[in-house]
Amino acid sequence: MLASVFSDLRYGWRTLRRSPGFAAVSVLALALGIGANSAIFTVVNSVLLRPLRFPDSDRLILVIERNLKAGFPRFSLSPGNYLDYRDHNHSFTGLTAFSQQGLNLSGGSAPERLHGAQVTGDFFDVLGVKPQLGRSFAGNELKPGSDHVAILSQALWKRRFGGDGNVLGQTLKLNQEVYTIVGVTPPGFTFPETTQVWTPLTMKEEQWRHRGGHFLSGVARLKPGATVETAEADLNSIAARAEKEFPESNTGWDTTEIRLQEALVGDVRPAMLTLTAAVAFVLLIACVNLANLLLSRAVARRREIGIRASLGAGRARLVRQLLTESLLLAGLGAIAGLAIAWVGMRFLLRLGPDILPRADEIGLDGTVVAFTAAVAAITGILFGLVPARHMARTDLASFLRSGGRGASIGFRGNRMRSVLVISEMALALVLLTGAALLMRSFYQLRSADPGFDARGVLTFSVDLPPLKYKTDAQQIEFYSRALEKLRALPGVTAAGATDVFPLGGDDTVLTFEQVGKPPAPVGKSPSASFRRVTPGYFKSLRIALKRGRDFDDRDNASTPPVAVISESMARQFYANENPLGQFIRISGSKPAGIVGIIADVRDQQLASKGRPAVYQSALQAADEPMAYAVRTSGDPASLIASARAAIREIDPELPLDAVGTMDSLVLHSLSTERLAMFLMALFAALALGLAMVGIYGVISYSVTQATQEIGIRMALGARSVDVLRMVFGYMGVLVGVGLAIGLPAAWGAGQLLSSQLFEVKPSDPTTYLGAAAVLLATGLLACALPAARAMLVDPLTALREE
Repeated sequence: MLASVFSDLRYGWRTLRRSPGFAAVSVLALALGIGANSAIFTVVNSVLLRPLRFPDSDRLILVIERNLKAGFPRFSLSPGNYLDYRDHNHSFTGLTAFSQQGLNLSGGSAPERLHGAQVTGDFFDVLGVKPQLGRSFAGNELKPGSDHVAILSQALWKRRFGGDGNVLGQTLKLNQEVYTIVGVTPPGFTFPETTQVWTPLTMKEEQWRHRGGHFLSGVARLKPGATVETAEADLNSIAARAEKEFPESNTGWDTTEIRLQEALVGDVRPAMLTLTAAVAFVLLIACVNLANLLLSRAVARRREIGIRASLGAGRARLVRQLLTESLLLAGLGAIAGLAIAWVGMRFLLRLGPDILPRADEIGLDGTVVAFTAAVAAITGILFGLVPARHMARTDLASFLRSGGRGASIGFRGNRMRSVLVISEMALALVLLTGAALLMRSFYQLRSADPGFDARGVLTFSVDLPPLKYKTDAQQIEFYSRALEKLRALPGVTAAGATDVFPLGGDDTVLTFEQVGKPPAPVGKSPSASFRRVTPGYFKSLRIALKRGRDFDDRDNASTPPVAVISESMARQFYANENPLGQFIRISGSKPAGIVGIIADVRDQQLASKGRPAVYQSALQAADEPMAYAVRTSGDPASLIASARAAIREIDPELPLDAVGTMDSLVLHSLSTERLAMFLMALFAALALGLAMVGIYGVISYSVTQATQEIGIRMALGARSVDVLRMVFGYMGVLVGVGLAIGLPAAWGAGQLLSSQLFEVKPSDPTTYLGAAAVLLATGLLACALPAARAMLVDPLTALREE
């Protein structure tokens, strides 16, 4: 049996070598379909399916507080609530907390900005990670004053210390304070993402008891047998007790838990699943093309197969030979597909290295190779059966006697090939429609008014170390001097600073009290987004002032607090009155008088709407770090060196962080949507190209087989236009039936995409008509050459052949 299989393989290989054009087209079509699937599977496997690099990572969960009535479905933990959950739960072997921070590293040739995380003492134990060098934090290092120790990431250790094994005990100057290195993490460990330095999370006892401020992230490890659902019920019983005991801070608050892996990849999951479905359609179209090619080739080889049958070859033997040849093609396609997958994977990583979570883990491995082999095998068998079964049902002996002529254009004699092309049309329409919907949605997002003008704005942040800038007055002096120098740079038309840029990803929501009005019930205080900004900030981003005035230098620490509010806040809380001149008290601070109203800003994402927001002057209450926006009449990038020099004139030890432009910040906020749109359009174009090849193949084959019929018609007086009508009529039937089948499927796909669309209806008729028109144009283009060849048929030559 094995020898017979090898014989079939050798014969199949010789057959393919005699038809290099057929082999090349078949392998290319398969390679594109399999390669695209393998590339996307590589990403999906690495990002969504592969366990995290922690022991028993399926037992790690992210603990999230929420207040659904107040509109906070996902929020950080407060210190007091974290201690309750940690000390009174029955579901975890450990619950750790951390807070991300920025750190200024000085002492080298140039200051450097690092991504840091302050963590509780059990952080590495809960994650199940042991430092490669050194140790975790000791108990006495978790108290204020004794916490100047640090653990370095593998990458920072190698870059800063050259991988020196004697790094333990050496020091780093972080935020002007000296830290002793006690450990180095294993390769690949960077949790939370991008972290380079870990330091102990320490607070005074009264700070740990605070429940109003939510700024901690919590990760827990489930006990054996515990589930996410039982853990959520456990913590919510603790939250219910805290709500009764601390109604002012805890009313309406409870928890929700999700697996850590899901939390890390949740934002890209819908896009990845959509792309997975899209490449599966591409593979189906490629396989349909392969089936059509194999069917045409089998028909062309019927004389050869008929001879083999007359010499004693049984039908099972002939079917096995055809299946062997299709599997051989699938194997060659898989090998080429792996090469395409590797290129596609590298392209994806270059296209969006900061979009995909766990990007450093993405790569071809044994799982991907096995997936590719399985896809190739299924492809070869499933679509090799089509021509094999067709041949098995054909009377080869009668075909051998007739010579195989006499076919006509149309479904008669081409039923199987026609059905295959119709399925290609339907599948291509689904992809075209999905791509068009995502493209329109992206255009709507990109065209949406964010409430500010991002063009021509340089952005960067500066973090003032608290040891050097201890008081508000020192920080405010730095802001003022920095803005003065920045505004003096050539080409600068405005400059300002804020604690958080719009679309920057961070958010601060605080409760407030409307002074002079009845207090809200306990636990139901109104809340708003809170920002601190300097004078000139609104002008630098061209955020429109609707009423009142902007902040100016008079709004400083020696004058009464003032605030500017958003239009949404004015509408929601001051619908029937003038908010200017009224006072609000934010989280128990001094009352601030409202002096202005500005346009709404889409500060979280472009798809969001404006919301209540309060802005206070950073010259009255300092905040650090601050992000600077510098508007210029020229190219913002040309200002980077000058801006860096301006800051160093004030303090040479301060590095600039997150240097970029406001335009790039906006684009980055759309990175996931842009990646999904681009890849969907690419797959749709690939599907369209394969569909064009399919139409061309079946029409061309049909014209070749119907040469005698065309010659007879023309000899009897048919004109060229009649031949064109016959050819294009057949194409019209194929495309028309494909559209009729594909439109309902495309509508269903549009409904599945509805959650990813912005201001575009999933049943938008313009999109469907456009996709249908593109598919029809593709059919016309594919049909042009066979139609022209049909017009040039010589009736006399065709009749002589008859």
